[in-house]
Amino acid sequence: MQAVGKILNISTNYVYRLIREGELETVKTEPILITSLSVKQRLMKLVPFIASELAISTDYHIKQHETFSY
Repeated sequence: MQAVGKILNISTNYVYRLIREGELETVKTEPILITSLSVKQRLMKLVPFIASELAISTDYHIKQHETFSY
C-alpha cells in the first residue's frame, strides 16, 4: 500500500478506502495487488486538465511497478 499511497500522495488507510469504494481495482486479495491502470486512472481523475500531457510520463513510472503488491 505504501507505493500506491506515495504515488497518489494519500495514506494507506485511504488506499484501502479507495479499494472498498471501487476506485482502485485489485487483481488479487492475498496479498492485495492493485492494477497499475487503476492507479493511472485515479491520477488522471484528480488532474484532468493536464491528463494528456502527463499520461506518457505517468504511464512509464507506474509501469515500473506494474502491479502493486502488499
